[in-house]
Amino acid sequence: MQYCPRCKVKIRGNKRCCPLCQGLLEGEPESPAFPVIKKPAVSQVSFFRIVTFVLIVLEIAMITLDFLTDRALPWVSLTEIYAVICWADLWIALYFRNNVIKMVTIELYIAMVICLIIDIGSGFRGWSVEWMIPSTFVGMAIITVIIAKILHISLEVYIIYLFTNVMLSLLQTIGTLSGLNKFPAPAVISMALLLIGGAAMALFRSRELKSATGKWFNL
Repeated sequence: MQYCPRCKVKIRGNKRCCPLCQGLLEGEPESPAFPVIKKPAVSQVSFFRIVTFVLIVLEIAMITLDFLTDRALPWVSLTEIYAVICWADLWIALYFRNNVIKMVTIELYIAMVICLIIDIGSGFRGWSVEWMIPSTFVGMAIITVIIAKILHISLEVYIIYLFTNVMLSLLQTIGTLSGLNKFPAPAVISMALLLIGGAAMALFRSRELKSATGKWFNL
């Protein structure tokens, strides 16, 4: 153990000098009392800035190429879209890294919106509202429960995500009633299944739902 002759104190670990007087220590150093965590060579903030800069350069290059070729290359527009998606996905992953359920939920909502935009922009064949969005809503509920079970998250914590998923799934009625969805069966089935789950939560897990709602909206 190291010893400071000036302060008359013993110091554990391996220090270069006394933390009190900054004087030289005597004695044999020993292993640190706490493990030393190595800092990453590049911080998360720096990594995010580097990736953002690279994606900005890529976007500028793709826009320039799109202008020079008079939009003759369809893959250029897809690259621009994917670059924005990658940036948004990275930001979500870094910002919500300590809340896996929230991260996955937001990413799936963004994925549904992007697929709808791509479907409309490519002539709207209807695959987004007919199959992708209904299956994503149901899959989101299943994934939420699986993640909660794996991470041992209490129902009070993640029930609000399930209930929000049920409420937002009802937006599919817009496409069904307006005739935008030409094959509404998957959307209707997904809404029916989620409404059954929502009714079960409201009736049998009302205490957890009320507590989660109060915390979510600071009631």
